[in-house]
Amino acid sequence: MKLLRTTLLLSILPFSPLGWAQNSPTISLVANAEGGNPTIAPNTWVEVKGLNLSKPGDSRIWQQSDFTNGQLPVSLDGVGVTVNGKSAYVYYISPTQVNILTPPDTMPSKVAVQVTNNGSAGTPFTAQTQALSPSFFVVNGGPYVIAQHSADYSLVGPASFSAPGYPITPAKPAETVVLYANGFGPVNPAVVSGSETQSGTLAPLPVVTIGGITAQVTFAGLVAPGEFQFNVVIPPNAAT
Repeated sequence: MKLLRTTLLLSILPFSPLGWAQNSPTISLVANAEGGNPTIAPNTWVEVKGLNLSKPGDSRIWQQSDFTNGQLPVSLDGVGVTVNGKSAYVYYISPTQVNILTPPDTMPSKVAVQVTNNGSAGTPFTAQTQALSPSFFVVNGGPYVIAQHSADYSLVGPASFSAPGYPITPAKPAETVVLYANGFGPVNPAVVSGSETQSGTLAPLPVVTIGGITAQVTFAGLVAPGEFQFNVVIPPNAAT
């Protein structure tokens, strides 16, 4: 299920579960949730950090019960976020961090981001925006991107990372691997705002290099909310 896969991928995002007693939500940072770029984009996973963003001790991700009629939740436990005056989709809440998917609508170069916690609206925070805010999903903050072998969808990485029942092996020259990414912009057909199901392809295809060598990209597009998938052929002459 695409929602389950997205939840598993997003579970790597850094969370800060500590709570603080404040009168209203206060934002200190708005950034791409993968890589920390403070310039955000439409339909992009974004982290909002600050104080009193949720009730003390209230930290959780979305659950299936938070979805209604195939729509992503715009609030969890009374915590909501607006971006440029429009409701964002809330994946994770805690007193010090909220993770959201921004609306897919075009944004001006600067937008107001505002958190509401249990009816109390915080001071808007100004965030920089652009059409794209590209980043790969990575393992534990890097340096490895999340990748799978296309043949069996097992994970790509050093064999030393393997665990019982979870084999991890390096990629091989000329094989196709699957990469996952965030913030790569509009697709065709266009995203339906708030839909639990997202699809559409990028045109033109992105340029991907591996070891400094341009790789063949056979597919690039959305496969789940805010989740881009790239199918990439490892260059035959790539180094080990």
